[in-house]
Amino acid sequence: MHERKKNVLDEREMMEMYRVEHFGLWLMYGLLCASILVQLLLGAQLRQMAGELAVMVITSVAMIFANARHGIWDQSSRPSMRGNAAYSVASGVLVAAVLAAVGRGVRFALLAGAGAGAACMLLLTGLMQYMKRRQEKTDEELDND
Repeated sequence: MHERKKNVLDEREMMEMYRVEHFGLWLMYGLLCASILVQLLLGAQLRQMAGELAVMVITSVAMIFANARHGIWDQSSRPSMRGNAAYSVASGVLVAAVLAAVGRGVRFALLAGAGAGAACMLLLTGLMQYMKRRQEKTDEELDND
């Protein structure tokens, strides 16, 4: 059995390390998304981007589940229908714009964008309800202690 290494960082250094890692993760994620977008705009086939897409999807799902499990929605906002609607509209517009840019046809792009926006709204609303139930359960447990 291997031993865990002793942590030699103090609280300030740990917070700084977490800040650097946080920035690095989001920089990597943004560059990965940009890479996929550029490849799409240059006409790459989905099978050519399979690795990048798999990493993006797995990372996205893992981060969403990890944050939800710990009761974290976002650093600067709380879950709300207004926020869900804004993100859903933005995702729908982005999907429609990318599909139109790669020449999939305006009607198809608009339908896919509307579908993506609706799916995003459903997922965010479901996640918001889960988070609210989780927070209520946590508050209830704290009150009982």
